[in-house]
Amino acid sequence: MGWAREVERENSTGHESAEGVVANGSGFSVVGYTNSRQPGVQQAWVLQFEKAPPPRWEHTYGGKGTLGTLGRAIALMPGGRLAVAGAEGVAGGGFRGWLFVLSPEGNVLWERTPGHDGVNGFHAVSVLEDGSIVAGGTQDGEGWVVRMDPRGQLLWDVKLPRIERVTALVALPAQRVAVLGTSESSTTGLGISRLLLLEADGRATGENRLPAEGRGELAALALLPDGGLIATGRLSRPGSTDWNLWVVRMAPRGDTLWERVLEGSDVEAGRAITPFPDGGMAVVGYSLKELVDREAKVWRFSADGSLLWQQSYGGAGDDMGDGIARLADDSLAVVGSTTSQGAGKTDLWTFGLSSEGQLLWEQTFGSP
Repeated sequence: MGWAREVERENSTGHESAEGVVANGSGFSVVGYTNSRQPGVQQAWVLQFEKAPPPRWEHTYGGKGTLGTLGRAIALMPGGRLAVAGAEGVAGGGFRGWLFVLSPEGNVLWERTPGHDGVNGFHAVSVLEDGSIVAGGTQDGEGWVVRMDPRGQLLWDVKLPRIERVTALVALPAQRVAVLGTSESSTTGLGISRLLLLEADGRATGENRLPAEGRGELAALALLPDGGLIATGRLSRPGSTDWNLWVVRMAPRGDTLWERVLEGSDVEAGRAITPFPDGGMAVVGYSLKELVDREAKVWRFSADGSLLWQQSYGGAGDDMGDGIARLADDSLAVVGSTTSQGAGKTDLWTFGLSSEGQLLWEQTFGSP
């Protein structure tokens, strides 16, 4: 088994990726992971930028004394603090939900591991009007949402048996929460998505199935200036095993107003979405090239869903867009991972775009 040990050794370091991004004043904050700072141990990684690289600061979290950590989602809190959600490794190969808050300088103010050990963890985080934090993910194969006050005290947690995993959530007025999740997952095709509305005490008061017919999975959700919702993911037509980019515009209570599916020869999916003040939006995701590698792709839509432009980014390797944020000047910060450039096997990748899709700058971060 010498070759297997060699493969394991080679893959124990040199891999970095960004999982999410949030606008922060005139700059942006990125969350992801690295297994190079402490070789063989995966650690959550947060980088704080002004408008462009280099980062103002960057730190890793967890890993020391643990079996590894993952940073999956990030949200801005009052005063420039950051809420980060993900998962922490536990004995036996499982995970548990992990949530921590950082000062504007990147210092840990508090961290919590609610729930229990298993194949569990958080995938999404948002901040309510009163400064409390909601994080969503999975616990025991069911959707799971936790609410904590600004000091880290648990206010409530709820299981959502109608979904298997929370993929995204956003804060609504009056301490309510819109929760997006997947169910009916399959190894041979897509599942379906469900949008649930939670009241301030965690009670579910509304639910919509998406799509109304067929199969589709929505990966990201955002709040529009008028109080409506916008989501993106991938949709599969009946009889097809491939999928297309899917964007859904919803009213404040979750009713579908319009859908856009970009059909063509490419297999494409949306991974993150950010709104513009005029009600338009930008989506980042990927397009398969030759059914092997992916290329990062960004689409810009108007408020009525008309496609304004689309553009691919990356190189000859595998390039993935996982997060996007509109900055104060309407430029875009995009994050993900790349094997087309950089120092390592997979590098954390970030680049800036004008509102028309022109590449302003790009930078990779990683180790051999």
